[in-house]
Amino acid sequence: MHRTQLSLDGLAMGQEKLARLRRWVLGLATVNFDLEVGPKITSIYPPLSLSHSEAQNIAFSSFPDSSHFQEGSQTHSFRIRPREPVEGEEWDIGAPRSSTLDGFIYGFSCFTRTKDASSKRGYQQTSIVILTHLAYPSLFDTLIARLAPAFMSHGGPMLEAACHNIASWSDPSPGTSVELGFLGTVIHAELPAAIETQQSMSAVPPGRTSESDIQVLASICPVDPPILGHFEAVISHLWSIWECVVLSEPILIFGPSPFMTSRAVWWLRDLLRPIPLSGDFRPFFTIQDADHTALVNPRPPKAGLLLGVTNPFFERACQHWPHVLSLGRQQSGQEKRVGTPTGIVVGPSPGWRSTHKRYTSRDHALLKQLEQACRGSERSKREASEALRQHFSSRTNALLVPLQRYLQTLIPTPSESRSNLATPPRLKPFHDAAFFASLKAHGSPLPFKSSGKQREFYERWLRTPAFGLWLARQEEVVQGVLKAMT
Repeated sequence: MHRTQLSLDGLAMGQEKLARLRRWVLGLATVNFDLEVGPKITSIYPPLSLSHSEAQNIAFSSFPDSSHFQEGSQTHSFRIRPREPVEGEEWDIGAPRSSTLDGFIYGFSCFTRTKDASSKRGYQQTSIVILTHLAYPSLFDTLIARLAPAFMSHGGPMLEAACHNIASWSDPSPGTSVELGFLGTVIHAELPAAIETQQSMSAVPPGRTSESDIQVLASICPVDPPILGHFEAVISHLWSIWECVVLSEPILIFGPSPFMTSRAVWWLRDLLRPIPLSGDFRPFFTIQDADHTALVNPRPPKAGLLLGVTNPFFERACQHWPHVLSLGRQQSGQEKRVGTPTGIVVGPSPGWRSTHKRYTSRDHALLKQLEQACRGSERSKREASEALRQHFSSRTNALLVPLQRYLQTLIPTPSESRSNLATPPRLKPFHDAAFFASLKAHGSPLPFKSSGKQREFYERWLRTPAFGLWLARQEEVVQGVLKAMT
């Protein structure tokens, strides 16, 4: 079997082009399986300073951590925290270190496993990875899905072409619509105005200008294949899951593949918008991750943590977690008896295990549409998936309506501002009792089961770290407006 030389050696770009490339990506890496150490980064371009811990973390996160995958290719993504080198360890010489926006590095990987008679294991395992500081899952999933097959077939020249393509792009300016040429394809990408901005599918005009054109909303979960298939076993529980997400509850998301867990985690993270992200989220998390002992231990899990895993180890290690979401479709009695090809069921069966008691009512018309779509065509699944996203995005906005209404009463009037010229006008303090009086008088657009459930829900939400972040952001906006008026 002829093996394409999968190396980035020999790639070279001028400093100006390198700087333009790094506006979008930190580096493009190849990861191969080493019989002695496991997954290992074999090349990276442009050169990127990585500590041993970071390099190991990227390598293991780039490979599936499960036995379900046989042959072929599959994409997934991960999020890791940059690590300083330990004592005595040095950075690679001459490799500039790029800063990240939110303190994390994002990886978008395409793992390929093919038969190879020249390998002792009988097959070749390789991942092509885009490392970036931008949390744009839909955009980078589109890129890696096109780059990896081309690179596996034609080697280094495809990476070189990809690097020159990216270096020619315009700046990734928030709130803009950019046209990105990439390996013969034109990608029309809508970038969010801010990382907490809810992007709407209606913002993208229907239809394509040509067969090779692709349209994406950069910050949302990739829309293909439809997300509904991942949540088929928990459709009736999605309203409870949404409540847990907005209430900053930690959720363990278990799936048979990193493809499924990473998409599910990105999808759930998107439902939080426009509420600021107060917790951590890991689309695919392995036991080799440097943050493993910090995030998975006998203590209560951290607020707002969304952890996507495939290794059955986590089912045992996270038994004390209050919420476990296992992805996939509900298994029939026959499938449960047969299990995997080896006859062993790995990990929890698809479903939702939780201590949460729901506050709001389900949308029964949507629930019926979802159930019918699961048995229907690919088009019906896609339409139902988009309806599902719009439904919960609107619920997140509805959650904030009573708070925004009360906040309006805290903005000083022009006369109050003029009467106290000695100090700049400020938002009045937020008082829980006054807010709940306003909530009782005006209610919430959310369909709560009762007025008691409504108050309990908001009492819990005011105790979440998300509320503190949200209020701080609102104060910043109001202060800016008031300052401009004086």
